[in-house]
Amino acid sequence: MGFNNLGNGSPFYLLRRGEKPILEVGVVKSKTDPRPLYQPQAVPNAFNGTNIQQVVNIVATFNGKDETFPDVPISVEIAARGNDTFTGSREAMLSAVDSMLQASKKALEQVDYHKVVLKEGERMLETLNPRYAEEKRQARTIKSLEERQSETDKKLDSILAILQKLDSPS
Repeated sequence: MGFNNLGNGSPFYLLRRGEKPILEVGVVKSKTDPRPLYQPQAVPNAFNGTNIQQVVNIVATFNGKDETFPDVPISVEIAARGNDTFTGSREAMLSAVDSMLQASKKALEQVDYHKVVLKEGERMLETLNPRYAEEKRQARTIKSLEERQSETDKKLDSILAILQKLDSPS
């Protein structure tokens, strides 16, 4: 069922894939008549009217708020714009949500592998690029010196606290 088959009051599903995915279920408030996405140009000796993509504008209401979906192709069942996926078909949205879940499961299964790639990739870069290796060595040296300085500062603070206790009248 393409978007052209939607009517006023039809269910409309919107999956927002932001920082936290959200599924909103609304209803179609209005839909324009199909029109060509681009106005055909009059070209002499050309067969006009083939492969002209037809689109509609859809206004759907979610939780009392209207949202407009412009230039939606009539021949597809589900569409995406930016982080949003939308459809009038519950089955198409089920498939989209399932695909999102499968992609996330696959990504989580690969986390350990990618941690190893990062660690080993660093070693490979150090082997292949002497300048990179020197920069990494310097960074490790600086970090070690900063840690030692921090420990020295803590010890000096302890010594100063002891000296202040000894110097203060009881």
